[in-house]
Order: sequence, then structure tokens, then C-alpha cells
Amino acid sequence: MPTIIKTFTYTGTTQQATIPAGAKSVDIYLWGGAGGGGGGDSAGPGREGAAGHYVEKTSYNLVGSAGDTIKIGVGGGGAGGSGGGNAAGGSNGRSLTGYSGGVGGNSGPSGSSGAGGGGGGATVVQIAGIDVAIAGGGGGGAGDGQFSAGTVGVSINDPTLATPGTLGENGAGHSGDGGGAGAGGGGADGGRSGDGGSGDNGGTGGYSGSNLIPAGGSANNGSGITPGGTGSGYYDSGVAVGAAAGATGGNGKAVLVFDISVESAVKIDGAWKSITAIKFKHSGVWKNITAAYIKVGTVWKAIFNSGIEFTSTASGFGDATGNPSSGTPGSGGTGGGGGGCSIICTKLHELGYLSDEIYRADEQFGHWLRANDPNAYYGYLKWARVVVDWMSNEGPQCMFWIRDKKLRSERQKEMAIRWARRIATPWAEHMAYKMRVLKEDNRAGRYIMNIGIAVSRVIGKFVKHTNQPTKNLAIGYFMWAMFGLLYMIAGVK
Repeated sequence: MPTIIKTFTYTGTTQQATIPAGAKSVDIYLWGGAGGGGGGDSAGPGREGAAGHYVEKTSYNLVGSAGDTIKIGVGGGGAGGSGGGNAAGGSNGRSLTGYSGGVGGNSGPSGSSGAGGGGGGATVVQIAGIDVAIAGGGGGGAGDGQFSAGTVGVSINDPTLATPGTLGENGAGHSGDGGGAGAGGGGADGGRSGDGGSGDNGGTGGYSGSNLIPAGGSANNGSGITPGGTGSGYYDSGVAVGAAAGATGGNGKAVLVFDISVESAVKIDGAWKSITAIKFKHSGVWKNITAAYIKVGTVWKAIFNSGIEFTSTASGFGDATGNPSSGTPGSGGTGGGGGGCSIICTKLHELGYLSDEIYRADEQFGHWLRANDPNAYYGYLKWARVVVDWMSNEGPQCMFWIRDKKLRSERQKEMAIRWARRIATPWAEHMAYKMRVLKEDNRAGRYIMNIGIAVSRVIGKFVKHTNQPTKNLAIGYFMWAMFGLLYMIAGVK
């Protein structure tokens, strides 16, 4: 048995065996697990995870290692982050305990943004408890926000300072409205987390784990989502491929090619036959002999072994989570801009005039509107932000001819809030009915929304479709006056 090829894919377990007598060397081909993709928001569907790393070493010396335990841990791909309010980050790609990736960072609880992807697990080879070769796991991609996309998982390593140093960091989360960070990959040095988005923006991708390359070996970190080592005859399609937006990264792989120059034979009827087993009888029971030697001079030479067989065990495999994040958590963002009347309703929600249940339904409807009727959505943004300024004592103070500017601004604020409650509350209740949150419709709200969306759709045909439009005071006054005509049919409950 001069050459034995052993192929390992991700199983969520440790594979281990005893190195047999006569083992001379082993060729090692490793691919780490890839990073997961981030979740999406209006700025995009989420960012890609980084590919798992590739490490190769031919003719690693095994002379003198007979009887030692060899362990293989194939890294899993990190899972994708989801989208929504306080969406969970992708779960971590796992490997030998301590070599897994981190969990992606959550999106902010306000509004709806993308969470970060999980980091990939490293693929590890150990002999006698000592690391021999490691292919790092890929960093997770970041979640997108409303105003900007995040960044992809990073293929290089920025090492964690936490313990154990081989474990990737969890992605930084967000406390407002914005995207979560990608997690770090596991490796010889675990990768750091990215940062959460600033305001309602995308986060940054996590860093990949580093490699351990045996002397004379080589490594290739790949490019983007494409791993290195794809030209190897042992590579399989999909292995270690970085994840698309919101998807799970490709699992790793390990191939070990053993050179075991031990073979015994016996001649039967003029033909040499290989000896595949040697047994002896002990207390009436046949027992296997695993190795046989002969002394040549003063040196024992192996002449037989029973091969190398790996067993699987869940012990010593996997981490529930990664190292604590060293990235900067995201903050800010109001959850506004979701569509429908969410900019105005966000302000009403902040002031306590709109329930959490109705507000969340409004956000869901707004995302539908943005995807299916963008003219109405972006036309709405053009004028609604003017109303919010009036509700907040911000922007031009020109609604009342009162000499005292402070009094004028307070009167404007009171009237704007009263107007918004009369108009936006029934509108929001109708949207909540359409989203099946409320069992009864608000008839006035249906009329108001139909008119408001129709007019906003016309405005939207002539404005640039951006989530940060220039506010138009004239359009704001026009919409204020138009909805004033509906004031009598909209009651506050």
C-alpha cells in the first residue's frame, strides 16, 4: 500500500486516525470554509463573503510519527445574514473547537436593514496535538443600509487580540437603523470583525483567518469569492466559494495523500499475493496485528501495517459563537424612509402617537412600495421630510405671521403634529390592515392613502430617485394644503 488517498468534506465532526508503521510522508491539500453574505436593504441585497483560503504542502515528513494521532477538522461555510429590524447575523462556520468563525452582526432594531454574514471555519490538520497546516476561513460580508451598501468580506487577515487567538470574532451589531458587520474567519490567527454602519448605512466586512503553511508549502487566499487551488485535481466545484448576498459560504475540504512504503507478500502457486491482515489467537479469540517489524542490523524496519482508517467524533468540534467583537457597533438612523408614511409616522412613533405594531406594519408596506412603485415612494420622500422638519421645529419658520420667532416655531410645531396625526394616523392604520396586522380597515385612511400615493407618484416621475433627496418646500406646502381639504374626514382614534 504505497499510496493512500483520504478525502474529507465538512461533516461537523473531527476525523482522526493513528499514523501507521512505515508511513513516510503525506501530501496536504486544504481549503477553508468561506464567509457568509450580508443581508440587504434599499441600498442593495447585501455584500459577498470572502472565499476560504487554500494551503498546499507535498511530502510532509511522517518518519518517526508512527503511533501518533492525526486529526482533521474541515471548516464549514458561514451562513448569510438576514434583513429586517434587528435581523440576526449569519451563524458561524465551524471547525475544530477554537478554530471556528464568528457570528455575523445584527442589523439595527429600528427600521429594516441587513445583518452581517458569519465567518468561515478554518480547515486544520494536527499531529500529536500540534498544528501542522491550517487554511483560514473567509470573512463574512456586511449588511446593507438604506443610504449606502456595506463592504465585502476581506480576504486578508487582521488578527483578533482575544483568546483563543485562532477563533474568529463575531460581527459588530447596530443599535439604531443600519447594517451589521461581517464576522471574522477562523485560522492560525482568527480574523477581526468589521464595523456596524454609521446611521442607516451599510457595515463593513469581516477579516479572514490566517494560514499556517508548513515549511516548503504554499498558500493562495483567492480573489473575492473565488478561492485559490481551483486548478488542483482534488478541487470540487463550490468548495470554499464566497457566498452571494444573504447566502451561505462554501464549505472547506481536505485531501491527504499518504506515502506508506510498507507491503508484505506471500508467494502462492508462483504468484506473489499481498498480505492485508495478520492475526494471532489469544484465549481462543483472533486478534489483529496492526504492525510488524524486522530488525536489520541494529534498526527495526516496518514490513507490515493494517492501513490507516479514520474515525469520526463530535467531541472537540465546533464553537457556538466566535470571540467578542472588537469592531465599532453601528448607531444612529431613525428607521425612517421605509416608505408609505414612515418618515412622518416615524416622528409620530417617536412622540408616542403610533403603536409599535402599526409602525412595524407601516415599515413593511413601505418596503413593498419602494420595490413595486418607486415613483410614489421617492415622490413621497420629496415632501414628507418638509413636514417632519415642521414637526421638529427645524427648517424655514414661515407659516405664521407672528413677530416672536420662538412662539412662531412652537405654534408651527403644534399645528404640524396635529395635522400629521389627523392625516398620517388613518393612513398608517389602513396600511396595517393591508399588511394583515389590523383586522378592520380605516376607510378614511384608504381614501387618504390612495390620493397621497397618486400625487406622490406624479411628483416622483420628475425627481431623482435617491433616499436623500433635496427637500422641496413648495411641494411640502402644496401637499399640506391638499391634505387640509381631507382634514374633516380623518379622525384620530
